[in-house]
Amino acid sequence: MLGWCAVAALLSLPIKAEGLNKEACLENFKNKVVYIKSFTVSQKDILASALRVTSTKEAEWTIMREPAQERYSSGIQEIRGGKHSGFAKMIARVFYPDGCGDFEHNNGTFNRVLDLLVEGIGNVIEVAIERSKISKSVG
Repeated sequence: MLGWCAVAALLSLPIKAEGLNKEACLENFKNKVVYIKSFTVSQKDILASALRVTSTKEAEWTIMREPAQERYSSGIQEIRGGKHSGFAKMIARVFYPDGCGDFEHNNGTFNRVLDLLVEGIGNVIEVAIERSKISKSVG
């Protein structure tokens, strides 16, 4: 959701700086990685939100535990095998104990420059659950 807004905001910027905000131009983003942030949560936060959104209890779910390094590695293997859903597992990099995947604190974000709002996890969980239901009914 925020990703599409970020792309639209980025592509809407003038090529060269205009007005008071000298940072908000495409020229400043040339050949750079653009980091944006929706929210930062733990897997426990995601589960708590999913329980809230679905009005279910933890006992109704099958919960599997997997160390972040193992989850990330299996995501890499899935991507190499052509399974694009492995990317979701690669997000586990954020949870490495050394913080190497925490781009927000390591590199900063461009949310302010792109005037992006912060998303709420509840809305994103609702959309993910609905998409999951649709893909199960289609497949």
